Amino acid sequence: MVFWWTGRGFLVLLTVIGVFGAFGAIVSFSTGGQGMERWPWLWGVGWFLAAAVNWYAGCRLNMRPLDPRKGHTTGRFRYPARHRFCGLPMETWSLPALALGLFLLVVGLRPA
Repeated sequence: MVFWWTGRGFLVLLTVIGVFGAFGAIVSFSTGGQGMERWPWLWGVGWFLAAAVNWYAGCRLNMRPLDPRKGHTTGRFRYPARHRFCGLPMETWSLPALALGLFLLVVGLRPA
């Protein structure tokens, strides 16, 4: 697998790894180490948190605050950002993380 980035785009991977490390440690500590196996929907919550932290970090580093009142939200995902990961601005990677989190939450909550 090949990854490329410009600027500090590598922080997308580090953000996901860091959020899951901290979230996994908190869940393991509070549930005795069996939380992620017992409640698989927690993987979705972890991806939601990773998406939120990545969105915040990407907006801060690329200096493009989101203002939906102005109607400029469509340009958020395709603009010449300084910090990119695999060709896309950092904050754009929050959308696939959010979609994966929603999928894992639905799959984890369905009855067995």
